[in-house]
Amino acid sequence: MMHIGVSLSPFGHHPAAWRVENCPRHRLDIEYFATQARKAQDGGFDFVLFADAQTRRPQTQLSPQAVPFEPTTLVAALATLARRIGFVATAATSQHELYNLARRFASLDLISQGRVGWNLVASGPSDAWNAEYVEVVGALWDSWEEDAFVYDKIAGRVFVPQKMRVLDHRGAHFSVRGPLNVNRSPQGRPVIAHVLTSQTMAIATRSADVMFLASASREDSDALLVEVRRLLQIQGRRRSDIRVLVNIIPWIGATTMQAQDTFAKLNALSLSAPADTQQGCDVIGTAAEVADALQESFETGQIDGFTILPPVAPSGLDAFVDFVVPELSRRGLFRARYGGTTLRDHLALAQPWQL
Repeated sequence: MMHIGVSLSPFGHHPAAWRVENCPRHRLDIEYFATQARKAQDGGFDFVLFADAQTRRPQTQLSPQAVPFEPTTLVAALATLARRIGFVATAATSQHELYNLARRFASLDLISQGRVGWNLVASGPSDAWNAEYVEVVGALWDSWEEDAFVYDKIAGRVFVPQKMRVLDHRGAHFSVRGPLNVNRSPQGRPVIAHVLTSQTMAIATRSADVMFLASASREDSDALLVEVRRLLQIQGRRRSDIRVLVNIIPWIGATTMQAQDTFAKLNALSLSAPADTQQGCDVIGTAAEVADALQESFETGQIDGFTILPPVAPSGLDAFVDFVVPELSRRGLFRARYGGTTLRDHLALAQPWQL
């Protein structure tokens, strides 16, 4: 069964989406994102992803593709408005003090009842610094065993001391005693995601539960995945421990010609060449043709699903949910309904204590 998530942005992922005629300004408010999250939830998607252009500095201009909220703050609100789908928020290691980031994502995971993931941008000064950062965050998330908090009024005991893990980490880059003051969520700990490139390969194979593959070339993607398998084996991990999702930009029309026409019109409005801002692979056609392309790619056995990047919002997501999802479901490739309650359930990932 394939896994599907969606990356949301105010106007869509095509750089000219904001220039579409009659495009309203209300796309910068919370209810707009809530409506799209609920639409993705109606389609049975695994998660909504919020990227963050501010993880790379300096920024000399604001992109209309950028989400106008700090991602974890946005997820805290949306998780109470869409109560089944998962949420993945982006945060860069160099921009957040380690303990506070661990606490924030643990809190989000508890607020959402186990539906949160961290899209990790390893932006620290060195690979070793980033690796230790992620290792310590994971250890802080394991501060408490699942049933540590008992709230025993008779004995006057809030938690079982033996089930608290004081980290007392002293490493080359960080000294952190711990523990967190946040209990475990139903999924144990947040899911960790990475955008997979040759530069992020090492840390991704060490820590990722989900890998986002943005390459538009199948040859490049295949080469990356061969290296992923090799490094996973070195790390003592299995390919089945992770989910690899390919970024796709679906252009859906009632006919192939209509889809191609929409694609051409958006490119004509763009102030830059589409290749300059390409974030995934364009898939152009009717709902059935888009489903054909996804099925062909999925059945190679190299990937586990897709992250949808709607070129124009909200129409791109609406078309995918209304027409492509039913086609995939009819073919037995995608779920008809949620089978679990947590993001790990949606992604069919093992609980941390089962690894």
